[in-house]
Amino acid sequence: MVDVVSYILISITCFCFGLIVSFQMAHIHYCRQLTFLVRRSISTKTIAPVLVEYEERKLRK
Repeated sequence: MVDVVSYILISITCFCFGLIVSFQMAHIHYCRQLTFLVRRSISTKTIAPVLVEYEERKLRK
């Protein structure tokens, strides 16, 4: 007979692992985007790229 408790524990473990992985993927995505904006800001010596990105995001929402 199948042990239901074991399946529930495995399901909870997989769910938690999925949450951790998705959080890491989102974190990496936003860190890369922030790095790109910082590099553009440093090369242009203004904060204009950051402001433009902020305005574009506000319009998308």
